[in-house]
Amino acid sequence: TEILQVAMLLDYKPSKTVKFMAYAAEEVGLLGSAEVAKVHKQKGVDVIGVLQLDMTGFNGSGDDIVMMTDFTNMDQNEFIGSLVDHYLPGLSWAYDKCGYGCSDHASWHRQGYPASIPFETKFGDINRKIHTANDTLEGLGGNGKHSEKFTKLGIAYMVELAK
Repeated sequence: TEILQVAMLLDYKPSKTVKFMAYAAEEVGLLGSAEVAKVHKQKGVDVIGVLQLDMTGFNGSGDDIVMMTDFTNMDQNEFIGSLVDHYLPGLSWAYDKCGYGCSDHASWHRQGYPASIPFETKFGDINRKIHTANDTLEGLGGNGKHSEKFTKLGIAYMVELAK
């Protein structure tokens, strides 16, 4: 939502359509994103890229941004890595895998769309407090500093892809 807010504040006018989506029922089988992606496919909507920013607040490993390689598009993952290198100098990034379709990007990938999920940490270092009563901002260090990196990446992605 921060990416959308920045775009609106700057009166950003992309050359291509940009959609921001939130989905219901991710935790019970990606139901919301599966339906939205399926309808886009059925209607023949030309989707040139999907960026899933789901897990961005927990800095659990040495790399700032981790590109998941399963249920994603490798060309787009490399493009996103180049955005980090160009627009976010000083940040480190790496590859890892979830081992399953761990977020809504997988629904888009299953429909044949290029989808990626830059992730907050390596999967083995995932925040053990997620989905518990301790899954709070305080559990992330009390601030959104790590998420800020993903906001900047999302802005770069939107601007470059929507040219």
